Amino acid sequence: MGRLEEWGCDENQVEIDYQNAGGDKAKAEEICQGFVEDEVDMIVAISTPAAQIAIDAAKGSDVTVVYTGVASESALEVSGGSVTGVASPASWSAMLDLARQGNSSLATVGLLYNPEEPGSQEEMDQLKTLCSDQGIEVIESAVASQEEAAEAATKLCAQVDAVFTPADNTIAPVADQVATAIKGAGKPWYVGSDAMVQAGALASISVTSRDQGVKAADMAVQLIEGGELADVPVYTFASFRTFVNQTTLAALEGFAFPEETLQGAFLYQ
Repeated sequence: MGRLEEWGCDENQVEIDYQNAGGDKAKAEEICQGFVEDEVDMIVAISTPAAQIAIDAAKGSDVTVVYTGVASESALEVSGGSVTGVASPASWSAMLDLARQGNSSLATVGLLYNPEEPGSQEEMDQLKTLCSDQGIEVIESAVASQEEAAEAATKLCAQVDAVFTPADNTIAPVADQVATAIKGAGKPWYVGSDAMVQAGALASISVTSRDQGVKAADMAVQLIEGGELADVPVYTFASFRTFVNQTTLAALEGFAFPEETLQGAFLYQ
């Protein structure tokens, strides 16, 4: 909203109907269908599940969909329609390197995520390939609901040296609970978003939620002002920042990152 106001597209110039499904798929479908029936000009969807629902609802209509909070364009099924948005993958190669900076004898990593989320599965497949290439064993823990996330994390920690999780829409809303469980087990947790680091995960090398939102707003304004969809292609971030939670780092006994890594990182308390 702040970025739209910077462009002069506040609620006095553009009618904005903000709806939050709260992670409820049925409610999200109802909201998006309502938008299409109301013949809105554009749906801005945040997260992979919300984006897919908006795309499906808008199919065959004149409604444009702009998405953000999506790891990659390939995580969505798009067949026709006016669709564009922001893709913001995390840098799993850099994060694996970061994990080895903290533990040079890293031998086994755990993947905690919901495999039913296409974006999460795609990112974890990338990480599995990286681990295989480096001779690191991978143990996966599938999490189907928020209620089971913390317990699954605790069980996984007993088998691994570190835990990795994408910006998974099942786990992210309860990241604080999962962070408490993993920190209590004395293991580092590497994640796909800065928001999860704020919630207590150890570290991420990714794109800030704010940067994603700013870019999506810029694209939305360009289209609102009459820009052609062909001139507003999907934008994929290629540069990343390192985020570290200092409180979590201090709580991990015998664990440390090199000083030069911390000097170049954004540090959360």
